[in-house]
Amino acid sequence: MLTINFELLGSVVLTILGIVALVFLILFLKNLITLLNKVQGVLDKNQDNLDQVIGKLPKLTEEANNLVANINSITSDPNLKMAIAKANDTMTNVNSITDDIRDTVNYVGVTAVDSIDSLGSGVASITDYSSLIMDVIDIVRNVLGGR
Repeated sequence: MLTINFELLGSVVLTILGIVALVFLILFLKNLITLLNKVQGVLDKNQDNLDQVIGKLPKLTEEANNLVANINSITSDPNLKMAIAKANDTMTNVNSITDDIRDTVNYVGVTAVDSIDSLGSGVASITDYSSLIMDVIDIVRNVLGGR
């Protein structure tokens, strides 16, 4: 009969798992050290540039603060708000004037067409009257000439 000792079997499995975990931990630490060495190399290579950038940061921060303060003062200026309101009023007036001009041009166009139509009708009636008068003159001439 075969007897299985679960305590011994559990210890063996845990030992194997521990060894595997230890191997993965060693590989992870090796890769981490390689990565850190590369980062250190980049930092060493760019040390002068990094020092210059770090040296300029306080000045850049101060300039950014001044810029923000200037923008805040400009945007809170009541004259600017009034100028923007006046510009909006001016644009409204320009739009109104444009509408008036468009209406006036349309009215002038319609009036011109009506005037031309009336003139054409007048010319046609003058032609009719002149033709009638010429007929009357011919009749009178024929009557007088026929005597």
